[in-house]
Amino acid sequence: MCGAFCASTGEDVSLHGPPYVTGDLVYLPYGAAGIVVLDISDVSQPRQVGGLSFSPPFHSRFGVHSVLPIPERGIAFANSENVTYGLGPMHHASIVDISDSSEPFLLSLLPEPVPPEGAPYSDFTTRGGWRGPHNINHHQHHPDVQKQGDLFYIAHFNAGLRVYDVSNPRLPREVGYFIPPEPVRRYGPMPEDKLVVQTEDVVVDRRGFIYITDKNQGLWILRYTGPRPETDRT
Repeated sequence: MCGAFCASTGEDVSLHGPPYVTGDLVYLPYGAAGIVVLDISDVSQPRQVGGLSFSPPFHSRFGVHSVLPIPERGIAFANSENVTYGLGPMHHASIVDISDSSEPFLLSLLPEPVPPEGAPYSDFTTRGGWRGPHNINHHQHHPDVQKQGDLFYIAHFNAGLRVYDVSNPRLPREVGYFIPPEPVRRYGPMPEDKLVVQTEDVVVDRRGFIYITDKNQGLWILRYTGPRPETDRT
């Protein structure tokens, strides 16, 4: 059973973070409350000017875990965190139109990962462990972290690292992935069921090196060598 992770929507409203400030606006991932946009031109009196709910139809616990606004393109990336061991409603990784911050709307959903050929499981929902997206390449305005371009990197728990071409925000395409080998030893209590890959975090530096972590395997350092979008803004 998923216990508290299946709590009702009202109990699942929480700020996960990180918040992203763009000028006088801040974008907040607020769990079951979705994306919340605040005007902070007067920091002593922030006020909500927009928002977008994802729950329902998607699950409510960490219904929006991360949001990354790219104001120069008028879009934001958003995703949930699904910790229900395959129970309940679906998770999501999404692209949102924020050209009007008072009325953001959904543009597209990133395709679900497909198991590699010959995998001993038919989908990632039933393979064990946590499934779905987790952390993304949060640049946080850091000069040594690669800014968001036309390749989007996201850690996908039991599906490893997934890479998407997001040059067309209406039609994102998966262009690469890396699934670490199965762990052989537990270093902590998670996941509570099968001992399987749980890719947790991802960050990409300005040289293009990709760093991912796993709950029970430490750190992997990778480089994307697949096709690049024709209009790559990286």
